[in-house]
Amino acid sequence: MMKNKKNYATFMFIPESQSTVKSFRMPIWFPRFVTVSIILLVLASTASFSILSSLKLQYAISKSEIGKLTVINSSQKVEIEKLQKNSEEVQKKLEENSRMLEEVKKAVGITPSATSKSTDSSPVSSDNSSSFSKLAAKPSSDLSANIEGIESDFASLAGKIASQKKEISESLGPIKNKLAYLMAKPSIMPVTASITAGFGYRKNPFTSRGSEFHKGIDFAASYGQTAVATGDGIVIFSGWNAGYGRMVIISHGYGLTTLYGHNSKLLVKQGDKVKKGQAITKVGSTGRSTGTHLHYEVKLNGKNVNPTKYFN
Repeated sequence: MMKNKKNYATFMFIPESQSTVKSFRMPIWFPRFVTVSIILLVLASTASFSILSSLKLQYAISKSEIGKLTVINSSQKVEIEKLQKNSEEVQKKLEENSRMLEEVKKAVGITPSATSKSTDSSPVSSDNSSSFSKLAAKPSSDLSANIEGIESDFASLAGKIASQKKEISESLGPIKNKLAYLMAKPSIMPVTASITAGFGYRKNPFTSRGSEFHKGIDFAASYGQTAVATGDGIVIFSGWNAGYGRMVIISHGYGLTTLYGHNSKLLVKQGDKVKKGQAITKVGSTGRSTGTHLHYEVKLNGKNVNPTKYFN
């Protein structure tokens, strides 16, 4: 190689045979250019290979994550559908409980209070129900962010359950008291028979002259027919009375007592607890009586009242 001027170099090829000597000239910078180009090409190839490997790895990771998210998404959809179903079942149960509570109150004659009227008996609003439906119908995406909303809905549901439980608890006392009164109230007839003498003034049945105040009512029951307690209570007298013959008196509480007179036989004794409809005497004609019948009285706070106003 020999230099030709300063910017070029001449390369000569001398073969061993008798061939012609060949030579060519190139710029002095060309070998450096080729060397630098080769180095850059190698570096670019290495970088490209590294980037391609990284992309392949990221693709594999992304594919794996997408698979996991798909599984999570499917699982979340199933769970949300379950939550929606449970929410609807709880809602129906709470509504049923509210209706039953109001029916019981109505049956025993308790007027709903202002607080119970204002209580929201619907456990979950339609908006909440629709939110469950929307969540269940969402396309395939990670629904983790919506779990917070679901928990909020169930927190609201739990609050309404607690509110209803409190209302039921507060209603139990008045309901029990009312039921106790209804069971104690002398509301049934002591015998199945027609009434032959009512409450109030009547002609004297013994002399047929003048009038006397009849403190109860008389039933034309047959001899030996069973008479029953007209309400729950405690027997405070069971024995003989000159005017009433064999007689039973029951205290029902609430200032109420009932008297059953002129019986042929007594089936209970003093101190016995009796239930409404329980057999207590056999009809007869003992004491001051004109014939077989049952004399029945009701007293409220010690004063005789018309028994028929208590009959259902």
